[in-house]
Amino acid sequence: MNTVQMDTKRVVSSLSVIGEKIKNPDAELLAVLHRTEIHNPWFTPAETQRMLNSIAENMLNEADLNQWTSAYNKPASTKTIGLVLAGNVPFVGMHDLICVLVSGHLAQIKLSSKDMFFFPWLKKELVKLDKGFESRIQFVEKLENFDAVIATGSNNSSRYFEYYFGKYPHIIRKNRTSIAILTGNESDEELYNLGKDVFYYYGLGCRNVGKVFIPENYDKQNLFRLWEDYRYVTENTKYKNNYDYNRALLMLNSTDYLTNDFYILLDNEQLFSPLSLLYCETYYTKENLAQKIEQISGDLQCVVASAAGNTPFGKTQFPGLSDYADHIDTMAFLAAL
Repeated sequence: MNTVQMDTKRVVSSLSVIGEKIKNPDAELLAVLHRTEIHNPWFTPAETQRMLNSIAENMLNEADLNQWTSAYNKPASTKTIGLVLAGNVPFVGMHDLICVLVSGHLAQIKLSSKDMFFFPWLKKELVKLDKGFESRIQFVEKLENFDAVIATGSNNSSRYFEYYFGKYPHIIRKNRTSIAILTGNESDEELYNLGKDVFYYYGLGCRNVGKVFIPENYDKQNLFRLWEDYRYVTENTKYKNNYDYNRALLMLNSTDYLTNDFYILLDNEQLFSPLSLLYCETYYTKENLAQKIEQISGDLQCVVASAAGNTPFGKTQFPGLSDYADHIDTMAFLAAL
């Protein structure tokens, strides 16, 4: 297949049109989203539209795209980049695809079995806008004849990725999670917004907060009081089953916990919490907390806190173009190939 050269402006222009389109889905896109939900019940209409709105506003805005791309040099030559996409939250591979396209490279995509329909729709829409995309996006069952790889998966799959792709330039991502740091001085609005970080996409993403660090004598009832609006998660049978299972385990083991019948607060020093559980750990000094966070930093995607330099409350699920997964600059990686 002949590859059509496309400058960054052409790519950005088409992507911004897609941004407008996904904010107001037509019948065809709605059918794609419906098919997606049937195939993967975690991807409900509310969650997929939330993700589309976030992508449109934070990643496909033409002015933002132009400013973002202007900071990077164009690669010396066009390469084929293998993308192994995750499927834990809807359309999570979108940022990697945007990076590849605006860098002038070709995307060879291995779709997640949990998220198979949106990206083919996206390619079709891009080709309608500019036939140059026909040769720049390819879907495959197995990556072959590529120059570099960006692969996202679990800790287990990352070991396979390292084995198969280790000899190529690569970014390999494994399990991460996010935490929140509370001081006791947060406003009700901040705590309410923290619920978005915990419950959006049912807590399945690496940007979801699965653990909170709390000061001594913190009143956890604040969270129960302010998070009632997120009870809708139990309308999803898969989430409710996880909640019921985890609560039953705690009861069988006579473990102390707090619950309001749709999530569980549990004192636990571990980092990765099961679905429907939010781990809590008490810190006694800022120095002790800083040391703890330094120890777990390699497993963290976001740190939510009011202090400067952290992700604000309620913003983890709305990443922008420069919010690179695992804090690895994907654009710089692609520019250096």
